[in-house]
Amino acid sequence: MTKTFKEVLLFTGIPLLLFLILCFNGEDGMLAAGVLMLIVSGAYVLIGLILLLTESKHIGKVMLLSAGIILLVGFSTCGLLLSGMNFH
Repeated sequence: MTKTFKEVLLFTGIPLLLFLILCFNGEDGMLAAGVLMLIVSGAYVLIGLILLLTESKHIGKVMLLSAGIILLVGFSTCGLLLSGMNFH
């Protein structure tokens, strides 16, 4: 595995593991996990952009990629949760 792939796994795996642990706590846990992932991915985007503008371009790219992966997993999970709801 390359250094970039290891860093992406590290930066993505830790928040997604926390997301999975929080999802096991029922409805309130899923809501908390969604809010936490939104905050984490927002922080990753902000920090990644700051790092891209400084000398740490590699870590900035890794953080932006990890934020995209976290958002993709979060939105797909949210879509699956909302698909079973009845809004009538």
